[in-house]
Amino acid sequence: MNHTFNIASYNLWKNCGDFPKRIEEIAPKLKNLDCLCLQEDYCDKDFSSSDKINKMLGFNKITLHLRVKKRDGHKSSSNLTILSKYKVSQVEEIYFNKDKEDERGALIIELEINNKKVIIVNTHLSNLSFQGRLNQIESIKYALEKYESDIVIICGDMNANANSKEIKKIKRCGYNYVNELATYEDDLMLDYIFYKSNFELKVQSKISIKDLSDHYCLENSFIW
Repeated sequence: MNHTFNIASYNLWKNCGDFPKRIEEIAPKLKNLDCLCLQEDYCDKDFSSSDKINKMLGFNKITLHLRVKKRDGHKSSSNLTILSKYKVSQVEEIYFNKDKEDERGALIIELEINNKKVIIVNTHLSNLSFQGRLNQIESIKYALEKYESDIVIICGDMNANANSKEIKKIKRCGYNYVNELATYEDDLMLDYIFYKSNFELKVQSKISIKDLSDHYCLENSFIW
């Protein structure tokens, strides 16, 4: 019997645009998912974008708090968050340029799905430095070397197009992706769902939301 795992990567655009109204419209469009990797997940003392989305989904939530500063007069963070229908058995947090202007990070979790061990990485690479992005990719690669798994999935806003050295570096590490469509305004592809497995996978990809952030929501279905 086939098993399907549906995952999405989505940059929520902090508190920009028609906020928070647009956040309230997101959750009903994501009810078919098993896991959701969020970047620029806005959080202050009164509002959390991921909490608002998860109120309908009711998933397990893991958050890496990043880039704390004042936005529109409120102290807030721009987090990496993973929402998972499956129980999370292990979590690792990685910071890049911690407490500096371009603080970024990666959030790594481990799930068991249909007797398969699945590692999921959620990240948001630097938009300021090509070398910084390469260094961050190397740090993620090094962190993943200590895990044994059947599937590794890397989601995120890579701030790099498909022909860049950064994306080629990830592919040289044995990862693939199937989406070829734009994931950002101006017809750019900056968001990816990479995968690597030790058994045969069927992978389907689509863009599911285009009008509630400056990025589009990228979804993949993994079938085995």
